[in-house]
Amino acid sequence: MNVKRQITATIAIGDQPGEADLTRLKADGYVGIVNLRNDGEPEQPLSTAAEGEKVRALGLDYLHYGVGAGPLTAEGVESVCEFIDRHTGSGKVLIHCRKGPRAAALVLLHQAKALGWQPDEVIVKARGIGLEVEGGLRLLVETYLREHPTAP
Repeated sequence: MNVKRQITATIAIGDQPGEADLTRLKADGYVGIVNLRNDGEPEQPLSTAAEGEKVRALGLDYLHYGVGAGPLTAEGVESVCEFIDRHTGSGKVLIHCRKGPRAAALVLLHQAKALGWQPDEVIVKARGIGLEVEGGLRLLVETYLREHPTAP
């Protein structure tokens, strides 16, 4: 794992962890891993199922929600948000993709929902906590929040 960035005390985003990274994450107090990759992507040392098996064998919880070029689903985003909320009371959670941008987008949606951020303010507020979401991912986030408004 080349990049791991703490966004809050209990939420981090990162790029693809390898098997040794997963062991270190456990030692560092992580209790859950969210994998946003789809099988067959480049630079993927473990399939999503193999990663899940390895993570669970370490005693961590695991969630796979493959994010690609299509729109985000309410079910998928909710599952990630619920996973984060369920685990951050007992330890840290890593959300990862290949290089980190999809992870930043999903954590941004979690923070927007948790803090009541509106679509027109989400990008500015994201920068305030160190999240940059650009291009197609920015459009995915803004579209999702317009279609699934947060409570003010």
